[in-house]
Amino acid sequence: MGEHRTSGGVRGISKGPVIAVGIVVVMVLAVLGWFQLRERIADQGVEAADTCVEGTAVIPVTVDPDISSQVTRMAADFTATAPVVRDHCISLEVTTRESTQVAGAFAADVASWDESILGPAPALWIPRSSDALVDLPAGTVDGTPRSVASTSIVLAVPGVVAEALEAAGIGWADLPRLQSAPDGLDTLGLPGWGGLRMRLPVGPESDSSAAALGAVAATTYDSPTPVSASELPRRSSTATALSALATTDRGIPSTTTESTDSALGSLSRDSASTSDVHAVPVTEQQLDASAQSGLTAYAPSGSTPIADHPAAILATEWTDETSRRAAAQFVDFLRQPANAQMFVDSGFDVGDPPSGAPAVGITAQRALVDAVLDPATPRRVTALLDISGSMDTTEGSNTRLKNTVAALDQQFGSVIDSSELGLWVFSKDLDGTRAFRTLVSTGPVDEPLDSRTRREQLISAAGEVRPATATSTYEAVTAAFLDARETYSPGKPNSVLLLTDGPNDDPTIASSRFLSTLSEMVDPTRPVTIDVVSIGTNSDESTLQSMSGITDGSFTTVGSSDGAELPDLLRKLLY
Repeated sequence: MGEHRTSGGVRGISKGPVIAVGIVVVMVLAVLGWFQLRERIADQGVEAADTCVEGTAVIPVTVDPDISSQVTRMAADFTATAPVVRDHCISLEVTTRESTQVAGAFAADVASWDESILGPAPALWIPRSSDALVDLPAGTVDGTPRSVASTSIVLAVPGVVAEALEAAGIGWADLPRLQSAPDGLDTLGLPGWGGLRMRLPVGPESDSSAAALGAVAATTYDSPTPVSASELPRRSSTATALSALATTDRGIPSTTTESTDSALGSLSRDSASTSDVHAVPVTEQQLDASAQSGLTAYAPSGSTPIADHPAAILATEWTDETSRRAAAQFVDFLRQPANAQMFVDSGFDVGDPPSGAPAVGITAQRALVDAVLDPATPRRVTALLDISGSMDTTEGSNTRLKNTVAALDQQFGSVIDSSELGLWVFSKDLDGTRAFRTLVSTGPVDEPLDSRTRREQLISAAGEVRPATATSTYEAVTAAFLDARETYSPGKPNSVLLLTDGPNDDPTIASSRFLSTLSEMVDPTRPVTIDVVSIGTNSDESTLQSMSGITDGSFTTVGSSDGAELPDLLRKLLY
C-alpha cells in the first residue's frame, strides 16, 4: 500500500519575489538618500555664502550734518539685516562732513583724498544739495543721484513781515532792493521797519545763505550765455544785487560768522521793527526744528532753492563693483517708505523733490558769498541821457525828462563814494555840430571838482538839462563808448548807460553801419557794456537790443518814466 503526505504539513515560500522586493526598497532608499544629500549640499552652499566666503566689506558713507543722525541710524539698521554683496558681508561706516568741505576736496584733486581731514574715502556721498555735485570731475558719480530727503530754502521772518512780503509778491530778485533801501519794508505797508535787514550767516552749517544768494543771482543774471563761477558775481546786475545785500539800511554788514541757529535765536529774541535783523535764510526743516517763537517761513516767489540731499554713488579709484552695489542697495533701503518715514518725522520731504532753482555749484556759491563778504568794486558808468524833444512828453505830473532826471538824482545821491559816474546828454547840434555834450566827466563821485564833489555836480547838472530837438543816438553812443573804452578802469564793471525814448533821427548814419562800427570798437581786454533803458515805445528797439548784445550789456523797456519802475531799474544798474 502506498503512503500519503500528512495534510497538515507546511509549504515552502519562493525566494525570487522576496529578493525583488528587497532590491526595490534598497533603490528607493538610495534615491531618497541622494535627494537628501543633494539638498544638504545645496544648504551648505547657501550657508557658505551667508558666512561671507570673501569676508566683510566696510563701505564708507559720507553725509552732510543736516541728515547725519538719520543716515547713521539707518546705516546701523541696514547693517543689521546682514546684507551680502558678491560674497561679502556688508558693513556701513558713516562719516559726517560739511558738503562744501568735501566738494572742495573733490574739485582740488579726487586722487588725493586726505583721510586725516575728511575721513575714509566714501563709496556713497550724500551732500546737502545738488549744488555740491556740479563741479565734480566728469565720471565721478555713477548713475543719477536720487534724493533721500529734501527741504526748501526760505526766509525766517516775523509774522507781520511774512504777511507783507506775501501780499506784495516779493521774489528773490526784490531782496537786494528791500535790503538797501532805507524804507524797504516801509513801502510794503510796515511803517517804521526800514530795510529788510537780512542777516546772512556764513559760518559752519550755514549753507542756506549761499543758496539764497544763488537764487538772487539766478534772478538777476542778465545774459543768456553762461560764464565761469568767478565771473558770475561780477555781472553788472548781479554785482549790483550782491553789493546791495552786503549791508543793511543801517550800514551794518549783513554777513556773520555765527551759525544759522544762532542767528535765528537772535531774531526770535528781538523781532521788533527796531531790531538789527528782520530775516534769516534757513531751510524750512531747520526752522520747524528750531522751535523759535514768533518766526514764520516765507518762500520768495520764483525758483526756490532746495536742499535735496542727493545720494551720489561714486565711481573713483577707491571704489569697486562691490562697494558701488552695496551703496546702491543702501540708497534703495533709505528710500523705502517705512525707512523714509524717519526723515518725514524729522520735518523733511521725501521722494523726488519738485524742480527748484537750478544748481549753480559750490564754487559759484562761494564766489557769491565772497562777493558779499567783500563787496565787488563799484562800477564805472557814463550815463548818456536823451534830451530830445520827445522827452518833453508829460507822464504823470511831470515830463518824461524830469522824471528821468529825478530817478538819476536818487542814484547820484545814494551810490557809495568809490563809485565812478559821469553824465553826458545828446540830441542834435549840442556842442557845435556834435550831437552830444559832456556835462560831468566820468570819475569817482567823491572826487572834489572845484568847490564841489563830482556827486554834487552830477545832481546839479542833471537838474539843469532842458529838452532840445531831434535825436542822434548812434553818434552819441559811438563817442561815449569810445571814451569809456579809452578811460577804462580795471577791476570793476565798466559801462555806458543809455536812457532814451526815441529812435535815431540822424539819416547820415545807418543802423547797419553803426552796429558794424560798434563791433569793431569792442576790445575784450577792456570790456565795456552798453546797458539800454528804453522808455515807452521805441521803433528803434531792434538796433538798441543789438547794441546791448554786441557789448554783452542789458536791454530793458519801461512803459513809463512815472512810477517806481524806472528808479528801481536805475538802482540795479547804478547802485
